[in-house]
Amino acid sequence: MTSLIIIQLILAVLLVIFVLLQGSDNEGLGLGGGGGLGGMMSARGSANLLSRLTAITATLFMIMSVILTISASVSSDKNILESLPDVNTTESGTNTSTEPSIPENN
Repeated sequence: MTSLIIIQLILAVLLVIFVLLQGSDNEGLGLGGGGGLGGMMSARGSANLLSRLTAITATLFMIMSVILTISASVSSDKNILESLPDVNTTESGTNTSTEPSIPENN
């Protein structure tokens, strides 16, 4: 379970990085310029690569989220409603009557 959470964390960080690198219309935080990735690719090729990497990472992130949700629900025997405290429980020394009490003037 811990390894799945670590993979989910890595995917989340990668997804944020890929989205920030893209930028809007090759401006902002994007790679921009004619070179892109150290001159190995054109600006258009790097944009296509980043959009593909972003889509793949987002898909893996969603799949891992579903897997983590299913594994968490299978491993726990309790329902979320069963884990809530009872409303009818009273502490010792408290007024257990159902009528509201009128506060005394000091």
